[in-house]
Amino acid sequence: MEITIKNPLDFFQSLLEKDKYEELRESSFSKIIEFRGSSVEKIDSENGIITFWGSFYDQTTDDHIEALVTHNFNDEFNSTINWEFVVARESIDSFILDITTKGSNPKEFINFEVMLLKDLFLKTKLYYLNKPVVKNAIVGLINYVQEKYLTERIFSLDTKSPNLIEVEDYSEYSFNWDSSNPEDTIPNIEKLYSLLTQAPALIESSKVDFINAFTMRRVTNGIKWLVTHSNQISKSSLFYFIDKLIEEGCITEVPSSQLNKKIDYLFRDSLGQKLKYIRQSKSTSTNNPAQKDRIDSILDSLFS
Repeated sequence: MEITIKNPLDFFQSLLEKDKYEELRESSFSKIIEFRGSSVEKIDSENGIITFWGSFYDQTTDDHIEALVTHNFNDEFNSTINWEFVVARESIDSFILDITTKGSNPKEFINFEVMLLKDLFLKTKLYYLNKPVVKNAIVGLINYVQEKYLTERIFSLDTKSPNLIEVEDYSEYSFNWDSSNPEDTIPNIEKLYSLLTQAPALIESSKVDFINAFTMRRVTNGIKWLVTHSNQISKSSLFYFIDKLIEEGCITEVPSSQLNKKIDYLFRDSLGQKLKYIRQSKSTSTNNPAQKDRIDSILDSLFS
C-alpha cells in the first residue's frame, strides 16, 4: 500500500472516502502476482490470503531453500493503518512547529485538523465497521491533538462528562461559551436562559437547545428571537446581543465570515422559521437597537 502524504490527514481522508478494503486488497494481490509470477501457489480473496513460493537463506546448511509464504492482507492493512497513524501524528507536530517557528499562531490550523478528524470519525461509522483499527487510529489522533495542543478538550469519545462533547453532537455553527472555570459553563448559560425568558421574553426555545447553542453542540429546533421593531423581527438587536456577549467575554470571538452562518443556524423568527436577509441586516445594524437597555441589564445581571 503506497502512500503519499500531502498533508497530515491526507491518507485517512483518502481511505475514508468509501470502504476501500477490497480495492486495496486486490491492488496488493496484483502487485504480488506481478512480482512473483508463477511462484504464486494459491489466492484466497475471501479471506485475504495469498500463498507463494519464496527463497530463503538457511544458515544451518549455508544454502538457499524454497518454502511457502503466506501473506495475509488483513495483517498488511492493520500494519499500514498503525504506521500511518504515527506518520499523521508526527506530521501534525511538524506542521505546528513550522507555523510557530515562523512566528504565527497555529490555532487556526489546529482547529481545522480537529474538524477534519471529527468528520473522519463520523465516517468510520459508515466504513470499515469490521476493521476497528481505522476507528482506533482516528480516535487516537483526536485524543493526541486535544491533549497536546488544546487547553480544553472539544470532543468526548469515551466519557459522559457534561463539559465534553460527543463527536456526533458537535456543531461548528454553535457558539463557544468562554469560561475560565469549565464547571461554571452550564450554570451561567442556564442563568442567561432564565433571564432571557422572563416576561416579556426575548427568546423562546427549549433549555437543551439553548445550552447546546452556546456549547458547540447541535440544536434541534433553534432559538426564536422575539424582539421586534415596527412589527418585524429585530435582527439588529440580535446582532447587538451577540456582539455584547463577545465584548463581555461570555463567548469566544467569532470571525465575521462565520457569524452570519452561526446566526442562520441557531436563530429563528417567532414562527420558528429561519431568519431572512441576515447579511444585509448585519451591515445596517445600529448601536441603539430595540430592547438595548433590557439586553444590557440582562448581561449586567448575569454575573452579579
